[in-house]
Parts: sequence; structure tokens; C-alpha cells
Amino acid sequence: MKVIDLTHEITSGMMVYPGDPQVEISEALKHESDYCHVDSLRMGSHTGTHIDAPYHFLPRGKRITDYPLSKFTGEGIAFDLSDKKDNEAIEADDLEKIRPLINKGDILVLCTGWYRHFGSDRYLNHPFLSRGAAELIVEMGISIVAVDFLNVDPTLYESWEAHPVLLSNDVLIVENVNDSMELEGGRRYRFAFAPLKLNGSDGSPIRAFAMEISDNSDRK
Repeated sequence: MKVIDLTHEITSGMMVYPGDPQVEISEALKHESDYCHVDSLRMGSHTGTHIDAPYHFLPRGKRITDYPLSKFTGEGIAFDLSDKKDNEAIEADDLEKIRPLINKGDILVLCTGWYRHFGSDRYLNHPFLSRGAAELIVEMGISIVAVDFLNVDPTLYESWEAHPVLLSNDVLIVENVNDSMELEGGRRYRFAFAPLKLNGSDGSPIRAFAMEISDNSDRK
């Protein structure tokens, strides 16, 4: 069974959402002077490849520890959107193409290839979800939507439409997926997006991966 790693490596000074805490990994204990090696980690809850819980945007929303572990894994679809350009909206009409492939409770991974720009200024010019696309994701019964860019909403200007629509309907959001083009568009996979068990947090870094399902003939 092939396992595809979809996670950015966490490193000191890595790219974060503008204004988020910077990442710092340093030695707390050393082999030379202590009995073992231990690192000290400083980072925000939305560092690298991460998952958003409703509390991220909704004051009374669920926290990441309000969900059972089963919420963060399941089958779903990868969808190739590599034709999307800088600051271009992903519209409902784009997503209508995969409606026949979706089962209620599926995970949906949108693959634009934008992860290739991670760490550069262009990464901020990513595609984003329109309000209509977010509403269609809710209508289709998606459990988690994952994107290979920084933010389901535009980053260069404040227009918060997709986050509230998704999170208020219990659709969790994974951002900064890496190596998404290793996934085959239209194929079903089993995905895992498990967060750290951070008590009461609005989100968490994750180790994201996909496992190929041997039989993709039955898509419904």
C-alpha cells in the first residue's frame, strides 16, 4: 500500500500566515552537557500543514479536542485544480464536476500545485474558495476540505467568507497541504489529518497523509 506524505516539514523561521507566531526550534537539553537531547518548540496553532476547528473563527465554536479522533480520518477524493492562477477564485461551478464522486462524509483535497511556491512571496497570491464554492462543499456533505495553499480565503486582502461558511457547518479546514500533485485527480484515498491533542485549541499542526485504496472501481 502506497502512503503519500502531504505535510510540510516544520523548521525554524519557516513561512507562516502574516502576523502569526514565528517558528523557533532550539535545543533545550544537549547530549554533550545533559543526559539526553530535548528540543524546545515555539510556534502557533496554525503552523505549516494544519487543521482549523470552528473556534478559530467562531467564539462559541467547537475546539479541536471536542472531536473524536475518527473525525480526522476517512475516505475522500483528490481534485485537480492545477489550472487555477494567482488570486483566482475556485467557484462552485468548478466543484460541480466532482459531485457524482462524492459520498456524504467524504474528505475533499483540492490540488492546485500551489505548495510549490511555499516560502516565497508568490505563495501569498494563492487561489481561494468563493463563498459559493464553500456553500457547495457544505451541501455535498463534505467532512473536511483540504487545500495546498495558505488560506481558504484570500490572504492579500481581507474577505472572510469561506472560513465562516465551512466552520459554522462543522466542515473542518486543512491548509498548507504539501505535495498534493502526488495524488491522482478523481481517485479515492483514505486520508489522515490527525491534530495534536491541544486542550481547547482552535487548531493544530498535523501530519497529513493519504493511503491508496486498491479498488477504485466503486466510487459511490
